[in-house]
Order: sequence, then structure tokens, then C-alpha cells
Amino acid sequence: MDLEFNDEQLELRETVRAALARECPPHLVRSVAGGGPGADALATAVAWLGWPALTVDVDLGGLGRSFVELAIVLEGMGRAAAPGAYLPTMTQFVPAVREVGTPAQAHRFLSAVAAGEVTGTLALHEGGRWDPDTVVATAQRDGDGWLLQGTKHHVLGAPDVDEVVVAARRDTGSLGLFVVPAAELSFARTASLDPTRSLARVDLDGVWVPDARVLGGPDADVDAGKAIGRVVTEAVVGLALDALGACDALIEASLEVALQGGVAGQATEHALADMVVAADLARAATYQATAAVASGDASAPLAASVAKAAVGECQRLVTRTAVEVCGGTTGPDGLPLDLWVGRAEADALLFGSAADHRRIVADHLLVAQRARHAQLSHALVG
Repeated sequence: MDLEFNDEQLELRETVRAALARECPPHLVRSVAGGGPGADALATAVAWLGWPALTVDVDLGGLGRSFVELAIVLEGMGRAAAPGAYLPTMTQFVPAVREVGTPAQAHRFLSAVAAGEVTGTLALHEGGRWDPDTVVATAQRDGDGWLLQGTKHHVLGAPDVDEVVVAARRDTGSLGLFVVPAAELSFARTASLDPTRSLARVDLDGVWVPDARVLGGPDADVDAGKAIGRVVTEAVVGLALDALGACDALIEASLEVALQGGVAGQATEHALADMVVAADLARAATYQATAAVASGDASAPLAASVAKAAVGECQRLVTRTAVEVCGGTTGPDGLPLDLWVGRAEADALLFGSAADHRRIVADHLLVAQRARHAQLSHALVG
């Protein structure tokens, strides 16, 4: 499945790049990474540009665009190493509410996202996995609400978001999604390779959630496992797009240093060529996954794993080579190279590493091969 941008989407890409060059220059990224100001101003600008409304339905105050338009923005924000919670909000929180929430819940939460008033994320990771089947956090009935117990790791955007969708298992074994205000949760910030975005462990510690905040309603027979799988697919592709954008920035910085005469030699030329080839291969895989998500194709989960694996290999090559070519942590015009390196490295580890997703792809191919052999054997016996 191929992806080709139409004229309107190409114009959006140019608009995104121009807006981020203006609203998110390297000195702002450096300021936010060091704990200084800039994140709030950028969030205000992003809301004014209408980017939080991109994939929200028109009936809810959004723009009703597809995942392709969102992908263009995500790649651009990775290219700028833009701080903030836009990525988890649009690829984790919004899909979770859209996939599982009732119409009333969609109106409540997604209208606020579209207006730039609410940010959110998904708390899913447990035991080193983002697999819905491995969730052991519990939700027990308590009056007209639920008591949550358990711990979630590597929650992107926390605690700097407004809402957190928590995946927890009811006594019946069914998996539910509970929207909890971040102010009611206990967080422990996690050291991250990317200081431009927050990352945290969430300790649920008996937090109480009313029925109105159980996505899909409080019915214990409704299992959100398959829906979470679709959300994870979007989250994985979103991270691949963000990392791809960061790799683009590192490649551009390396090429500029080389063109300015900072480095020379055949070895460097080969290294730069390898960077470009790796990025092109990763982009092809990521755009294919983007098209699959946008069209709701059944191949989207596998395509997402192919993309994550390809981008993981790309970022490993690109980040290493960029530091070697640029000769340190600062690129041309004072570009804080280390922040783009950290961004790409962090994206590669969240929601599964390249090795994790290679295993997923290999397992899929093995199962498909066994199925073909079984069919062939059956045909020969018949």
C-alpha cells in the first residue's frame, strides 16, 4: 500500500515546516530541555494553528482529517524536536477515546482536545510490554465507580498532561479503559534520553474513577483489548514518524557541515550516503504504515511493526554518524544536536524497540509460512 501526498497535503507539509521554524526554533527547544520557558507558548501556537483538531470529527469541533494529515504534522514536529504532549495526545489519548468511548464521552474529551484545552496520554506499559494481554493492573467495583490498583511505566507526556487513559482489568477478566485526571494520580518522573518531553511511572494506588469516566460505559462484559490494539498501532506509527523527522534534522545538519568543508574524505561521503539510504528505506516503510492506518487496513499492525523496526535501524545509524560528522553535540548555526539524538533514541525505545518489532514481523512470517505449508500439504493429500 503506497502513500502519495496530494497538493493539499504537500502544502500542509510546507506550512508545518514554516510554522515550526517560526514557533519552535532550536533555542526554544534547548530552553524547554533545560527546564526553562517556551513549552506553553508553543502549545498555544499549535492550538491556534488547529493541529489538535486535525483528526477529531467535524461534529465535535474538529477538522475531520485523516491520519495522513496527522502524519505530516508528527514528522514535522519530530524534525523540530518540538516539546510538549502533542504526540501522546493525538496518537494515544484521542484514538483511545475515539475507539472505545461513548458519543457523550467523545464529545466531552475530544471537543476539548480540538479546542486545545485538553492534553492526554495512555498508561498501558507493564512488565516490559505494551501488549494489552499482559495488563495486570486491576479495577474493582466500588459504589458507582471503580478502584484502580497497579503500576504503569513509561507513560509519555506524564505528568504534564491533563488526562490519562489507564488500562486495567476487571474481576471478570475483561480489560477496561479509565480516564483519570492527571492531578489525581501519583507520578514518578523517569529519566529519559529526550529531555524535551516528560516520561513517568504512574502509581495508581487505589485511585477512584466514576462510571462516567469508564470509556464505553461501566459494563463489565465489554473488553477493550482489540480496541487498545488499534490504539497501539497508531501510537507505534506516530513514534516512527516522530523519529523519522528527528533523523531528517540530523541528516540535514551532517550534510551542511560536510558542504561547509568541516569534514572531507571518501569514508565520510559513504557514511552520509548510508544515512540517506537508511532514511529513505525507513520513510518508505513508515509511509506504508501511515497509509494502512489511514485506510483502516487489516495489515496496519504488521505495517506498524515493519516501520518501527526500520526507523529503529535508521536512527541507530543516523545518530551515530551525525555525531561523528559534526564532531560533537552542536551542529551548524548552534543546532543542539544532542537533543535531536535523544529524541530519535527515545522514540526508538517507546512502544517496543526495533528488535521487539523485528520479532513480531518474524513471528508473522513464520505463521504465514506454516499456513502455506499446511495448505500445500492438504492439497497434495487431497
